[in-house]
Amino acid sequence: MIPNPILKVLSTLTTRRVRFLLMGGQACVLYGAAQFSRDTDIVIALDPGNISTLQQALDDLQAGHIAVPPFEVEQMRHGRGG
Repeated sequence: MIPNPILKVLSTLTTRRVRFLLMGGQACVLYGAAQFSRDTDIVIALDPGNISTLQQALDDLQAGHIAVPPFEVEQMRHGRGG
């Protein structure tokens, strides 16, 4: 059986107490839909502490983020969220 990396991502975010909302294909799978998705789409609460906590979770997962413009609070406050 192939381990599900999505479960590791969700577990790490939860353990780190990141405030997030799961959405997209993985949310459909969680609710029983026959959807195949290999990524995790989340929305996070926008405050510096939560973003710092998210970075710790990403470090735990040895993962990174792709965000254009840069993934910074000030960018998001101006409506330019990645």
